Amino acid sequence: MDFSEQDADAFGEDYDVHDGGAEAEADGGGGDSSGSSSPSSSSSSSAAASSSSSSGASSRSSSGDGEGEEGADEGDGEEYDSSNVVATRGAGAGGYRDEERGEDEDVEDERDLFGSDNEEYVRTPARSNYLVPVLPAIRNTNNHSRGGFGGRGGRGPPLLPRPGGHPGRHNFGYGRFSHGNGRNVEGFVSEMKLNKSEETLSRKAVAFQEPCEISCLSRVEGGDVYFDDRSLRLFKREICDYVGADLNKGFESFIEKRDLGSEGFGDLLACIRHSNIPLQNNIHFVTYRNNLNKILATAYLREPWKMGVHKRGSVVYLDVHKLPERPKSEVERRRCFWGYSFENLATENGEDGRGIDANVEFCSVIKTKLGAHRIIMGAEMDCCDATDDGRRFYVELKTSRELEYHTVEAYEKEKLLRFWIQSFLAGVPYVVVGFRNDAGVLVRTERLRTKDITQKVKAKNYWQGGVCLAFADEVLCWLYGTVRENEDYVLQFVHPFNRLELLRAQSPCPEAITLHVQQLSGSAD
Repeated sequence: MDFSEQDADAFGEDYDVHDGGAEAEADGGGGDSSGSSSPSSSSSSSAAASSSSSSGASSRSSSGDGEGEEGADEGDGEEYDSSNVVATRGAGAGGYRDEERGEDEDVEDERDLFGSDNEEYVRTPARSNYLVPVLPAIRNTNNHSRGGFGGRGGRGPPLLPRPGGHPGRHNFGYGRFSHGNGRNVEGFVSEMKLNKSEETLSRKAVAFQEPCEISCLSRVEGGDVYFDDRSLRLFKREICDYVGADLNKGFESFIEKRDLGSEGFGDLLACIRHSNIPLQNNIHFVTYRNNLNKILATAYLREPWKMGVHKRGSVVYLDVHKLPERPKSEVERRRCFWGYSFENLATENGEDGRGIDANVEFCSVIKTKLGAHRIIMGAEMDCCDATDDGRRFYVELKTSRELEYHTVEAYEKEKLLRFWIQSFLAGVPYVVVGFRNDAGVLVRTERLRTKDITQKVKAKNYWQGGVCLAFADEVLCWLYGTVRENEDYVLQFVHPFNRLELLRAQSPCPEAITLHVQQLSGSAD
């Protein structure tokens, strides 16, 4: 695994708002071809049936049969051809074929059925006794196991509401983003219904500015924080030589990560103040990347989450809220450790023999822009590498169970989606995945370019990066326009997962944010 000659640009050499971001991702709408073929095939079949019925009093012309067969083939591709049935019956109603007539019968000359002097054609009844064949609805077979975007041939729900007072049909159409659930939630302020289809979001071009690092911070053993990169580790390029390593090594001395709560957010805010980064009337959102990961992934994944929302001085601060979790079993703790063990194995750590401390971390402070909103976010980075000309870039390290034929689809639908979101938001160009077996032994490694992940799943139509960005843009627009100055909220996505809910916070604003605002205004003690 040689990184020496690799291009570290996650957005491509010619990146701009048209080549990168959502525009580059939103061109892979999977249901366009099937969705557009349905009306044409239905109309051609109906036309064929009308032509068949109109010729019911006489023999069919050869051109009429050809059109009927072609329309049926385009409609559903099945062997059953309803136009042939209608054509045969029409011929039987008007007369026998030439070979079935009596020998003493004169063969009738061919005539132009559409001639102005053809009285038989004029007397043909306008309505047929035979029903117009109805073709089955075209289904999007690419998303059958995702619960996907069903209904209307995979094109999602109609953009306009149903006319009149017709009630909506239950369990029909776009299942993931259905309409309101009728829940009564204490402190409810507003909601954002998830009622837009994947195709609609894929057509929305959202600009995403290339992330730019503006500061950083390091947390060392003991919990002290420094505004430099002393905790940043260097990527070990020969990681592939460690295949067969036991990731269980060091588990007994492992120091698990403490839940810092709002204290961790306070460290990010202190770093922003230390770097004299102007916020008011300049930045819309300040958050950790974890919150943005949740919002982007909600376009496809149904997993509950919450976050604090606090607007101060025209800036919306998004605070991380952890959901209650049951205590982890020994097996779960060990699997969690395997991830930290692989990070330790894949980085140059001085070989000092000390145990693994999950609280030691390096955080990059990044400025970017999604749609119309300017964002400052903190993003924990695993390690870094450098190009031949000395440009530093970050590398994400991930672990996964070794893939089998029946687990590849879930890996590409969910894990690769998470890998891409996390890396793309922070401008990380590479993801290195360590695959392990059930015993915690490293069996192989794989390096992924972040900008190639979306192409890897594009042909299978599992998910689109542009849809994630378009969905996140709508969430941020709704959220920033709804929350009020000096008020505190909780944004949540919970069962039955058909809307985002904005609630009034039951607890006061975190002290870290209050002190931050006071220090910015110069009123701190």
